[in-house]
Amino acid sequence: MPTVRFGLDARAAFLDPHRGFGRVTRCLAEALLDEAPGEIVVFVPHGVAVPARWYPRAAAIVHLSRPRRAAFLVDGPAWAWTLRRHPVDALHLPTWGVPPGMTVPVVATFYDATPFRFPAPPGRWARVRARMAIRSLARARLVHAISEHARQEFAALALRGAGDAVRVLLGVGPPFSPAPSPHPPRHLLFVGGTEAHKNLDVVLRVLGLPGAEDLPPLVVACGAGPARDLSPRLAPMLDGGRVSFATALDDAALAELYRHALALVVPSRNEGFGLPALEAMACGCPVVAARAGALPEVCGEAADLLDPDDAAAWRDALRALRDRPELRAARVASGLERAATLTWARTARGLLEVYRAAARRPSVRI
Repeated sequence: MPTVRFGLDARAAFLDPHRGFGRVTRCLAEALLDEAPGEIVVFVPHGVAVPARWYPRAAAIVHLSRPRRAAFLVDGPAWAWTLRRHPVDALHLPTWGVPPGMTVPVVATFYDATPFRFPAPPGRWARVRARMAIRSLARARLVHAISEHARQEFAALALRGAGDAVRVLLGVGPPFSPAPSPHPPRHLLFVGGTEAHKNLDVVLRVLGLPGAEDLPPLVVACGAGPARDLSPRLAPMLDGGRVSFATALDDAALAELYRHALALVVPSRNEGFGLPALEAMACGCPVVAARAGALPEVCGEAADLLDPDDAAAWRDALRALRDRPELRAARVASGLERAATLTWARTARGLLEVYRAAARRPSVRI
């Protein structure tokens, strides 16, 4: 019988299944259950359909009517009530921050400091809430930083009483894999939200440059609906078929978009990790990314890394991938090699070490 039980708050996997937080949480749950069967207590929203394969591997699946999603005034007491009935040695909260009054050691995931550096998320109140959630990580026993860039951003925030931030990189797994046989490229691909720091506008500028007329059209894959007011350039491009949106995609559909893309473009001015870049490489899709945030750390030498505002350089890099099959083949090969080193199993093993360290670490009341 296992001597430890670690809890994972997996609510985001069901409440935000198509956004980054939700997708990461689901993959973490799957990997942790594989790596530590019988040791993980998975907390899920009340009444959701949990994958059948989770049950035999979990120490318990607990359906929560409370705590609610990021309701800080009541989440602390609600967790205390829940954890008396389902005790764990440490609890991982991968989203929404750490409420006050937690009664067990908490590991909290830090993604990036974007809400402090850019007008994202849009809307003043949403931005205030995002900053509050990040500041609340000072209550965690240990902080899981998803990259070295994220770890340094967290350290720069100098949150009073914050636990040490430990880097554990994210990973990739099925269904993100190459096609059985190569597909002719039929589009460019952008995966992510349309907030200003994601910098989609530079890709729209690229499509309007001389010499870019014969590049493939752009598909924007995002969790929410299309932002038609993103740029004055967007409306005519939508009408002319140069840009289209794909929303609420599951992983299998997203993998198909990667496999049919000439390249994934990631022009973000800040990323705590850049999961789409890793997924694209795993699918045999070349990556053209900004030299910013954690993207150089994640991509290594497997991607073209460019100034996020140099539209002409982005056009030239995309034209080179289209016109030079040997260059594209080299990028595909190096991307597959890089992706093979970053798996969810590796992430889970790293996190289990963080959980054990948090359970042993003396508490600091905040």
